[in-house]
Amino acid sequence: MKKLIVSSRKKTSRSIRSIEYQYDRKDGTCVVYLIDESKPSEKYYERSSRTDDDLIMRIVKRGEDKTDNVQFNVSGKMIGFRFSDDYKYPIAFYLECDKESVFQSIHNLFLDVFGDAVEYNWEEPDWNDPEEFFVPFIPKLKNVSFCIGMYLDGHFSDVRNFENFFSTSPVAKTIQLYVNKKMKPLSPESKFFDAESVYIESTRINSPDFVRHFRGRQIIFEGNRYRKSTLIDIVNRWKSGEAFQNLEYAQIYICNGQFLHTILNEIGAKSIDANRQPPTHTVRDCIDWYDRNDTTLPLTNHRYIVRETDNRVASVDVMGGMFLIGVWDKTEEEFLRMVD
Repeated sequence: MKKLIVSSRKKTSRSIRSIEYQYDRKDGTCVVYLIDESKPSEKYYERSSRTDDDLIMRIVKRGEDKTDNVQFNVSGKMIGFRFSDDYKYPIAFYLECDKESVFQSIHNLFLDVFGDAVEYNWEEPDWNDPEEFFVPFIPKLKNVSFCIGMYLDGHFSDVRNFENFFSTSPVAKTIQLYVNKKMKPLSPESKFFDAESVYIESTRINSPDFVRHFRGRQIIFEGNRYRKSTLIDIVNRWKSGEAFQNLEYAQIYICNGQFLHTILNEIGAKSIDANRQPPTHTVRDCIDWYDRNDTTLPLTNHRYIVRETDNRVASVDVMGGMFLIGVWDKTEEEFLRMVD
């Protein structure tokens, strides 16, 4: 099996960029792509650009038919495989009772071959179709970046189940959460808040406060929860250095945001001379899993705030019903030198 993986690597023209797991929750099938650096960077993350030549393995739930299955010892576990002239890649089979261990053994084989030099990404391309409650399958795999898409509904509307899911899962790279039911507040120590980037849609339900204890880099919140006092508190927690130390971008939609036109003055935002051109803040968008070459909404405004603990600057703006924060890796003095 290792020789097969190595031979697939030799077919590529350059070094390996990533291993991409694409899991389909509807039938439990996972296709595994080996992406090499010959792929143009703008096509790297586009699913439509991946072909059978990029496919290294398919992992499927085993049915009643065991014909032509060959047992291989993969990282110490016997796993059934099927090889066929109809496919350029092997098909691995699992039983539901040992599903996670099969994925772990196959992933450990990839780690043995490729090591830590490549990215390992896990995604569920069409997780929100059809729109129904489900529990995502998140196996415990080393060095893997997970994109988790889920509905806050049914089982997860009980905060104990929601907390337990994240406490027993690896820390997510990205979380996309659609809130359909009310839920009690999360613990401030919840692993949910450790995700690097989070998108939350809660326009129909007044959800718990998912922003206050966020410890990641990027967050987008669409909902009707935040009032002026809450939004001011979020900004003050950043300015004081009490919270959001890792934040680089926040986009908070307010469904009923008549107060936003005064918010910049009320948070004590400083001003750049109107005759001068402020720099534009933008960073690579970590939230859109399927277009990872995209950037966040450009933020160019004459208003900014300063963090007391390290003099770090964040541009702030109000755009329609959105409140935007873009944190610079610059002190106030360095930031003002970029102003034209």
